[in-house]
Amino acid sequence: MKKLLLLLVACIACSAQAAVYQWQDDRGKTQYGDTPPPGVTAEPVDLPPISTVPGQPAAGAAPAAAEATAGDATTDQPYTRIAISSPGNGQTIRTDTGRVDITVNLQPALQEAAGHRLVAVVDGVRIQGSAAGVAILAPRGSHRAQVVVLDSAGKALARSGQIAFDVRPDKRLPVSRELKAITRVQPAN
Repeated sequence: MKKLLLLLVACIACSAQAAVYQWQDDRGKTQYGDTPPPGVTAEPVDLPPISTVPGQPAAGAAPAAAEATAGDATTDQPYTRIAISSPGNGQTIRTDTGRVDITVNLQPALQEAAGHRLVAVVDGVRIQGSAAGVAILAPRGSHRAQVVVLDSAGKALARSGQIAFDVRPDKRLPVSRELKAITRVQPAN
């Protein structure tokens, strides 16, 4: 059975390349075939080229031409690295103003042209940042922070690991009025 199928496929492949002839049979009907019967006058038939349609790309695959012509500003490249550079995990920050600058190692760079934005989540409070990082005011005590890259719809594209840091007064005593006045995490001006 397999040999018959193989032979049939080979014949079809060969006949696709073969010439086609036209002739009249005994009843006057026009017949077509790749080999006319013996003793019959047959004429070759000119056939138009075979029509072909290119296949569709696999689901989820982007056409190569679209990838080559797309501009970097509109292309969403996946973030390969997102980490909080400063403060370090477990670090104690000595400050009389409560200001803490959270710097981020983000690769590739923040794609602001695509509507991406950087947000810090510190003790459950979301604070908008810039490509360089996020500046916050934090009260004395222990805090937890994580940074997140959001797209224009607010969907999280990448998240850093969570870190812990402590805020302590720069001077032992007295605690500055500025630091005393900070009661919760908030954006720095």
